[in-house]
Amino acid sequence: MKNEIRTKAVVLAAGKSKRMKSKHTKIIHKILGKEIINFLLDSLVESGIHEEDIIVVCGDNIDQVRPAVKRNVQFAIQEQQLGTAHALLSAADFIKDFDGELLVTVGDNPYIIAGEIEKLMTYHRKNHSACTFISAIFPHTPPPYGRVIRDAGGRVVNVVEEIDATPSELEIREVNSSIYIFDNKKVFPLLYRIDNKNAKNEYYLTDIIKILQNMGEPIFATPADDYIISIGINNRWELQEAQTRFNEANLKRLSLEHGVTILQPDTVSVELDVQIGNDTVIYPSTYIAAGCDIGSDCKIGPFAYLSGVTVRDGETVAYEKRIKGN
Repeated sequence: MKNEIRTKAVVLAAGKSKRMKSKHTKIIHKILGKEIINFLLDSLVESGIHEEDIIVVCGDNIDQVRPAVKRNVQFAIQEQQLGTAHALLSAADFIKDFDGELLVTVGDNPYIIAGEIEKLMTYHRKNHSACTFISAIFPHTPPPYGRVIRDAGGRVVNVVEEIDATPSELEIREVNSSIYIFDNKKVFPLLYRIDNKNAKNEYYLTDIIKILQNMGEPIFATPADDYIISIGINNRWELQEAQTRFNEANLKRLSLEHGVTILQPDTVSVELDVQIGNDTVIYPSTYIAAGCDIGSDCKIGPFAYLSGVTVRDGETVAYEKRIKGN
């Protein structure tokens, strides 16, 4: 998609990451050798947003985030974590006078793909909306995310955070995925109207939907093709689940597109920055880390760990334990 209308993107990434139980901020933790934040930034650029039009809002984690980011983006600082609307206002110097589209999302979600961002942009422009966001419809009880409230005609009238939701609202399976696009000239001044009169005493960006609805402005939610787009990484187990999901997709790609044979794939991991030639066989219990360049007709494993190495065509790399018989 060629993005002819200029769009800026603000990535909210100032969270404390307490549930990761780590001295490292969660968005620089890696999935198959790639930082969580860089999955999102790559998708934003692939969707047509220029690097210099991306603003990453950090807190005291900026000294970790800045060197991990592989793109030429801008950075803003949220001195205190007082909610998502407050975080967006922390980027005011970059967006307050911007007359265009403003895309806002979170930095801890590696599942946000360019195709869904492009679909969001197209839907937003088609409907001339003040605010459009991606929703996710879960086949089961959703995580503790904001519920999308629609009227009898199916129009979006509000998003209610789970902690503030009524029992009937908690039964709703359509949730806010925290991926928005705004008419910035219209919406930005309204951010100052958001208050913190809620259970967490925070300034919720979702409150802008109710403000716009009360003004008679059109608001739309477009459901994602896959509810996984709404899942952020908050703890180590969710990180591992993402590792498993992305690894399975990567192994399938290597097998179908590059002619690599992978034996017992549930025991094999291959990071994203790895090249493997056709007719190579990867045996069980093998991990191939970023930076490896493996030729054709190779045999890798079993019980092998490779990192940053070159394996020439026809070579074998394996752990061997020789047992001498009687």
